[in-house]
Amino acid sequence: MTVRLYYNAADRRAQASNEWHAEWISKRGLKARIWTDKAISEFLGAPLSALSAGPVKAWKQKEVKKVEATPAFKTWLEQRRAGLVARGKISSDTELPCHLDAPIIPGKQHKES
Repeated sequence: MTVRLYYNAADRRAQASNEWHAEWISKRGLKARIWTDKAISEFLGAPLSALSAGPVKAWKQKEVKKVEATPAFKTWLEQRRAGLVARGKISSDTELPCHLDAPIIPGKQHKES
């Protein structure tokens, strides 16, 4: 049996992406979890330096999950959800990826204006 000791370029990119997303969440990822710019600045502050996360505005997943577990964030999230339901952006039974037990999945966006 031969062991493959190399990856093609697509495999390397996918592996690098998976490794990055295991540790970081981008601003786009937060927006997919219905965060707003104001909530990001209030709850998380400025993104970490470019040396740590690369050229993307990003925060450590551990920090995001810690913030999402706080009572203040949970209160904000319920108000945000109620506002989206009231404006018809989501239905009241829509399951959002912003629950604590849901994984942080990059690229999944919710429509809002």
